[in-house]
Amino acid sequence: MNTSETPQKVQVPCRNMRCKEMYYHGQPEDEYASGIYWCSKTQENFGPDGQSVGKTDCCAGRSCYVG
Repeated sequence: MNTSETPQKVQVPCRNMRCKEMYYHGQPEDEYASGIYWCSKTQENFGPDGQSVGKTDCCAGRSCYVG
């Protein structure tokens, strides 16, 4: 198996991350997605640790991450 065939590790976003597409599509992967995310703990665009909220930002390794 060469490196182009190896599966990439999927990052599971934090359970507290929200976007409006989650409420009407169920999936934030949409060509019309707003790209606006917020934390359900803080209700802001930053998490309890003061870092920004985003699809690639809210992953394992942050102190507030919930998997």
